[in-house]
Amino acid sequence: MFSFLDMINSSLSYFNIKPTLKNKIYVVIATLGDGYLVYVTWRLFANHVWVRALLYCLAVLFLTYYLYLNAVYYFLNRTSKLDILSPWLSKVTGTAPSPETGKIPRRRMVQPINQATGYYEGHDVVKAQVATDPIERQNLQQLVDSLVADKLLLAEYDGMNEAEILAQYRETKEPVPALNHGQTLPYYELVHEPRQHRLEIYAGRNEMEKVKVGHITKIGLTDAHEARMQYQLYLAKLFIIGGPSKIAGRRDSTILTDDDFGLDAYLAYRDRK
Repeated sequence: MFSFLDMINSSLSYFNIKPTLKNKIYVVIATLGDGYLVYVTWRLFANHVWVRALLYCLAVLFLTYYLYLNAVYYFLNRTSKLDILSPWLSKVTGTAPSPETGKIPRRRMVQPINQATGYYEGHDVVKAQVATDPIERQNLQQLVDSLVADKLLLAEYDGMNEAEILAQYRETKEPVPALNHGQTLPYYELVHEPRQHRLEIYAGRNEMEKVKVGHITKIGLTDAHEARMQYQLYLAKLFIIGGPSKIAGRRDSTILTDDDFGLDAYLAYRDRK
């Protein structure tokens, strides 16, 4: 029986099968082997071969538990609450599972965050809402495209392959952006333009080549104009979001979508008085 299962297992290596499908086949094959072990164990108990029967019984229990975890992961695209081995292994290997999902987070390939505008640790920092008009949107698109072309920004899906992109999309139901997570622009600043009553964000390769890429509409829950009248405002952090991304298609494939880039802005503030 085991020779037959091993033959099937070896034969799969001759075919170009996607890893997800291959793992599902392995689970099915291992289930057949587990069934055979259950039969052997029952025969040993029937013949009163107690020591070997108990050893086989322990092997069956371990293999069944292992098959259950893999079946839940590969067929249902989630982890089981009974998975007590993964957290222990993650501690041994130095990788802790996410407290929200219980899964081990993927390592992200992120460039060091640019701190050219200053260090605001310990200061009051709040997220701002950023809007873009057509000109700002076009400026941001051209700027990001040029930075990606010169390798100043990375668009490598955080180092994930197609299978990992599919797994993340199925878990979060959100498109997976091509631009790596947590990247910012080489230069950015916040400028008040009195004519338009706007808090304008300028960004570029440097101060000499800066262009308008967006404007602040709200700071927290407060209107930007009201917040400026009450506080001194500073652009503490600026991250690029959106852009081209991938979603799940048919037959374990991905589809590339083309979306506009956006900005996540965080402002530091202090009372004008």
